[in-house]
Amino acid sequence: MSQPPHSAVVCAIRSSIISSISLLGILLGGCAATPDAASLLSTPVSFDTVAGAPGINDGRAGFRAVFCDSMRAAGLVTNQEAQCARWLWRLPDESDLRSTHAASEAAAGEPAIFIFTGAFSECVGEEARPFITGAARLRASGARVETIVLGGRSGTAGNARQIADALGRAGVPDAQDLILIGFSKGALDILRFIVDFPGQALGVDAVVSVASPIFGSPLAEFAATPYSRFAASVSHEKCPPGDGEVLRSLQPAAARAWLEANPLPAHVRYYSLAAFTTGEHVARALRPTWKWLNRIDARNDGQVIAADAVIPGSTLLGYANADHWGVAESLEEVHPFLVGRSDAAQFPRDQLFESIVRYVRGDLR
Repeated sequence: MSQPPHSAVVCAIRSSIISSISLLGILLGGCAATPDAASLLSTPVSFDTVAGAPGINDGRAGFRAVFCDSMRAAGLVTNQEAQCARWLWRLPDESDLRSTHAASEAAAGEPAIFIFTGAFSECVGEEARPFITGAARLRASGARVETIVLGGRSGTAGNARQIADALGRAGVPDAQDLILIGFSKGALDILRFIVDFPGQALGVDAVVSVASPIFGSPLAEFAATPYSRFAASVSHEKCPPGDGEVLRSLQPAAARAWLEANPLPAHVRYYSLAAFTTGEHVARALRPTWKWLNRIDARNDGQVIAADAVIPGSTLLGYANADHWGVAESLEEVHPFLVGRSDAAQFPRDQLFESIVRYVRGDLR
């Protein structure tokens, strides 16, 4: 029997989840106020954490300097920092102090950079690879940048094994800095890897989370039942069902319990970039979930609440003014209707990726 079209399978997998959440978003959206930028930026974000974890380091001023420099070099802004703030929010608790070492380029050799995908990304295809064009640009300059497509419908345990296998095959020399970047659930999979495979984790120098549900997402609880009933068994060669633990691992209770039981290795440096935005920057398909999450916390990206997106003990890089897809995935041309936004200006993903790499490289030195 021939396989159904890829797009049809993706729709079958996502339809029960999206339709259910969309219905709830429609029903509740009218009761939830639509936040404006002034209200979102009036107070600091209160991060979630676990007992005994180190505090958060504020790297926002230094990262902002690197990001603005990258934007100016690309001709996207002038010397006015306010123009950078359109894409990188500034909250009242952001310090003006900048660490000089973080903004400098290290003289040592290029690091090995591995990017890990999030939930369901393999079902969507190449266009869902995070930072796809930014990674290609850096690779063209001679850097080692690899994207590892993790099991999009599997939990963190299975994907941690997949990371271990991929890095084992990669054979990164001990002397070379190893930077692991996880988009969305990909960061949870990385954290599980460095705990479950401590021997291999000794070679990891830095872990970066981008719009990642470190403490889970309330959406995973809501979507668990319709997914298990209608979509968990749907399969396709490009979208295998995996171990079926994807949503369970994203539920807040499960994510918190794992963090509480598994202190993160101290030899690794951790970095977190969260995202939240206003209505004009939210993709059409994410608006129902964005509205639904607004009832819990208005500072969300349509999938993840910013307060849940920071690794305990990490350096906070900043808050991107983007929805969950816009911050890392180039979906606009492939899915123009689903990704349509009132403000058609695309988030500068290439410059964000370049800035993450530059900042982390400098900080490691």
